Amino acid sequence: MTNEHRSRPLPTLRQVLLLLACACVVPMAALSLAFIGYEYQRQRAQVEEDTVGTARALMAAVDDRLQGTQRALLALAHSPAAAAGDHERLQADARFLQKAEQFDSVMLVDASGAPLMISTVPHGSPLPAQAPPPVLEALHARAAIVMDLFRSPPIGPFITGVSVPVPASGEGAASDRAGVLAATMAPAALHDVLLRQKLPPHWIAAVLDRSGAIVARTHEHDRFVGTRARAALVARIAEVPEDAVESTTVDGVPVVTAFSRSERTGWSVAIGIPRDELVAPGRRAVAMLLVGGVLVLGATLALAWRLASRLSNSVEALGAAVRASGHRASLRLPPPAFQEALQLGVSFEHAHAAVEDAHAALARSEARMRTILDTATDAIVTADESGRIVLFNRAAEAMFGRTEESALGQPLESLVPLHLRSVHEKLRLQVADGGSRRMAGGRLVEGLRADGSTFHARASISVADAGEGRLYTAILRPVSLQQAAA
Repeated sequence: MTNEHRSRPLPTLRQVLLLLACACVVPMAALSLAFIGYEYQRQRAQVEEDTVGTARALMAAVDDRLQGTQRALLALAHSPAAAAGDHERLQADARFLQKAEQFDSVMLVDASGAPLMISTVPHGSPLPAQAPPPVLEALHARAAIVMDLFRSPPIGPFITGVSVPVPASGEGAASDRAGVLAATMAPAALHDVLLRQKLPPHWIAAVLDRSGAIVARTHEHDRFVGTRARAALVARIAEVPEDAVESTTVDGVPVVTAFSRSERTGWSVAIGIPRDELVAPGRRAVAMLLVGGVLVLGATLALAWRLASRLSNSVEALGAAVRASGHRASLRLPPPAFQEALQLGVSFEHAHAAVEDAHAALARSEARMRTILDTATDAIVTADESGRIVLFNRAAEAMFGRTEESALGQPLESLVPLHLRSVHEKLRLQVADGGSRRMAGGRLVEGLRADGSTFHARASISVADAGEGRLYTAILRPVSLQQAAA
């Protein structure tokens, strides 16, 4: 590497990578977060606010319908026929009102709860002994109220209605209220109120009474009338008069529900916007972003590709030079493309020199060790932890009558006669398992030569812990038959 390369100012690798990251990530991330986040939140908040307003308007329309019924009943309750106690004339007036206001029926109930007149029952015909429970509740309230949804007796269709107090007729009455006048109507009347608002086709609007029961619904009205809305929604309606919350419809559609509760009647109108439809504006924003993002990304990728090519080419050239140095003594590095490549090249040169020195030292050490082993007069045999021979010096070759190449990798027990191999293996394992690292010299062992003949020798056995496991080394010195017998 020349001095020119060392002194020339080069960009750092960090600077190159930061430029690459900024060019690829920052524009897309900033555009995505700013545009999608702002646009989606703004549009969703606006839709929720508008829908709450729509629910408020619908609730006002329902209130107007109920209040109109209440005013008509009050007029009937203060009519001359009611004041005179003329039930036949009152029934005729009630039938006219029933037709004009689209009631199901009109009922007059006395203070004890007994019906005195029902518009749908001919005058003089027998009447039920007691009015329906909601009418009795209105009687006890002694005020004009809107009755929650109930079934007409005995188990008829769902109906609702309005009741108003009726002044006592005649002078000297014990009470200033004789009873109540109640008008009942089918939920279909309020269903028509919902449909007249012409909501988007997938939006689901419902009228709920004070208990949370569905009185009218834009979708599958007949199926869900009388069904109680989700408990979480009913609880939230009881807490606040208006809001927009995440919920699920009674038929399992995930929606954002905007509701408005009437302070006059306690009833409420809820409008459910399907969640998929609500996020549609956000999806459109994403589509717009993708179009612009592809253009921006194409430009940034082109720049990144050019910069990355310079980086990768320089690194690959350094790698190729280092790999080539393994096959020759010299290390030839290419001109660097950035500052870190220059520093890395210098490090490679130092490392290469250090490795060469280490290889030379290792070679000298191995040569000395091999010389010592091969000039030793005693046979030296080393086996690994599995009992395979890994070292076999020249004295061992002469003693066992086999070459080092034929002995390496063979079981250590292949050097002893067949009838002693199991005993020898147990002895080797005992040396290892017992924690012993050396056995005193002089142990008499019997060896097996390659030609099948046997001999005796004195053996010293030691165990050493190496990086790959334990090594077992035996140093053997041959003895004569007389020495073996002594």
